[in-house]
Amino acid sequence: MGRSQIGIVIERWLMSLYLGLAGSVLSPALLIAGAEKIPAELSAQTANNEAIPVLVGLNVPWQIESTLSDDAILLQRQAINLVQNQLLSELSGTRYKIVRRYEVVPGLALEIGSDALVVLANSTSVTNVLPDRPARPTASSPANGFINESARDAGTVPPELFKEIERSGTVLVLVGLKAPWSPEGPLSENLVSAQREAIAAAQNYLLTELADTNYRITRRYQRIPGIALEVGLDALRVLARSVAVTNVLQDRPARAAK
Repeated sequence: MGRSQIGIVIERWLMSLYLGLAGSVLSPALLIAGAEKIPAELSAQTANNEAIPVLVGLNVPWQIESTLSDDAILLQRQAINLVQNQLLSELSGTRYKIVRRYEVVPGLALEIGSDALVVLANSTSVTNVLPDRPARPTASSPANGFINESARDAGTVPPELFKEIERSGTVLVLVGLKAPWSPEGPLSENLVSAQREAIAAAQNYLLTELADTNYRITRRYQRIPGIALEVGLDALRVLARSVAVTNVLQDRPARAAK
């Protein structure tokens, strides 16, 4: 089975991230210039004994493949694989799980604990580490709060939403989507554009899954990985099992204009 559309979107976004940070040829110094290798939020999360998903940039000279010959593409991919294996050897004995190995860009998606984070921080194979999902809500990112309010005790879809549909037939929901995300303020124009494309692709992927169900779009977000919908029971069931969805919360009706 081929790569999922979501996986392709993430890989494209990672490629844009590397291009935006370092131009057409990467240098580790450029990747971490002006920023810490390990964001403080990741250290705080692992300190609470959480296993957290991260994207790890690797210390591999890299060029976009469209500029390379077939032989050079093969060599570059071999170099990426070699450094991935080297880092995984360093992580041996720590708490980690491989989520995705990228072959086109120098990176790894991992789920890690505090001991693995220490290894990443000290490894010469690592250029930078980013959260693979939005951090929990902070005062500086209220707009993305609904996506990060994980339904910790209720799974992807809280049971009360199914009860509401039994009463009303439909329910307004806010749907968090699996798409790489960072606040747009620090990002370059290219990265903002790439991030918005990834969000739109994740939205379109979910809407394809919802085809032939009872749903209506109430808002499509550009800046945050989410979408607001009015859904019936069949659509809510799709949301509950979709690989594109992180969580679902009940939305409020729009206020009437005065």
